[in-house]
Amino acid sequence: MTDLNVGKSKSSVLVAIAGGSASGKTTLTAALQQSLAAHDPAPSVLVIGMDKYFYRGAAPGPTIVSPSTGEVLPDNNHPDSADNARLIIDLDASRSGPDAPDITVVEGLMALHVPDLWSRADLRIFVELEADLRALRRLIRDMSGVRGNSDPHFISRYYRECARVGHERYVEPSRARADLIVRGDSDFTRTAPMIAAVIQDLRK
Repeated sequence: MTDLNVGKSKSSVLVAIAGGSASGKTTLTAALQQSLAAHDPAPSVLVIGMDKYFYRGAAPGPTIVSPSTGEVLPDNNHPDSADNARLIIDLDASRSGPDAPDITVVEGLMALHVPDLWSRADLRIFVELEADLRALRRLIRDMSGVRGNSDPHFISRYYRECARVGHERYVEPSRARADLIVRGDSDFTRTAPMIAAVIQDLRK
């Protein structure tokens, strides 16, 4: 049985940021970094993106069979789509080492779904945005080629058959664990400094 208190450390405050695909998690994280850097003295901040740990189609990552094409595709919207065990090992090592950052921010779809992650977090944030806005943002982002396949038909099909399903099953329910819920289309130049102040308070 997992001890949910293992890895907790006030010496390095842990912030977990979750939310749907293209909701604004990465943008909020960048705004938080900027706000924290403006403090005097500025705390050291480590950002860990859960996407870094994706299996991306390699075993043992989960797959789906497209109902419309029969194609087998990696399911990047499932809790097991990333090597969460390695993430936790890396996270605990960085927070307990001699050069531990003052603040660690972990952002990703499942940041508030994976028990070994959300249980360690000193502050849990969920970024919310309506499904149609997230879908449009995702389409524009992925058509630029940053995620590999830039075909709009593939992007929209994968969203309908995988991303939307994973969001409803795993991501959306995890908002119940959030301490703060932030709009993904809000003005982060206003909200990020307030969140940064909360994080700095947790260090005291």
